[in-house]
Amino acid sequence: MADFILVHGGLHGASCWDLLRPELERAGHRTFAMDLPIDRPNAWMDDYAQSALAAVEGVASDNAYLVGHSMGGMVIPRMAFQRPKARLIFLCAGFAHSNEAEHAEGLDATRPDFFSKLTIDSQGCLTMTAENAIALFYQDVEPELAKWAVSTLRPQWHESFAKVGPVSPYAERVAHVIYTTEDEIIDPAKHRAMAEKRFGIKPIALPGGHSPFLSHPAELADVLNRIVVADMAGERYSPN
Repeated sequence: MADFILVHGGLHGASCWDLLRPELERAGHRTFAMDLPIDRPNAWMDDYAQSALAAVEGVASDNAYLVGHSMGGMVIPRMAFQRPKARLIFLCAGFAHSNEAEHAEGLDATRPDFFSKLTIDSQGCLTMTAENAIALFYQDVEPELAKWAVSTLRPQWHESFAKVGPVSPYAERVAHVIYTTEDEIIDPAKHRAMAEKRFGIKPIALPGGHSPFLSHPAELADVLNRIVVADMAGERYSPN
């Protein structure tokens, strides 16, 4: 079927995809995930993209689907410019901006509580307490699984997160957008409106919070599979 290159969000790592990957692989897909160098000082979004590309060089197909979660939505368009056959899927993700108006719109769609719950450590990296991480990332994840997820979180160099530059327009590369109805980080209504405005796409709604790969991995895998099947046929999957 398809190759999925799974690109994690801020404070996370490749392990966040551990429940989703076997679900996709049972459907006949191949999956690839990597740790982005988010804790490395002076590593920017373009460096994250290069790191992800290097991790799949020679193993993932040229027409892979790049799935970006949360901050990963800033990374996958940067990857796509070097993989001209790749397609983009945004999952509870920010959209890389092409101008200052889009940048401001994206910031406005991020709930203020998210920024207030981050702290900067002595190394200049962003961290989050377990309590805040569960409330924002994992509020609908089974408690023991949420506890494990918190244990895998990683510090993130704050400037890479705060200072994100623009990219060239990429709307024609977008296969689909998925958002969740109880997302505590990205406002669902604003997320939906941005997808429709920028890409002409009516995004797919899933129940729950910001991390459906942990709370609803089988349902998410089914949606991703349906997106790919339709996209390969030159169509846009719609659950309605």
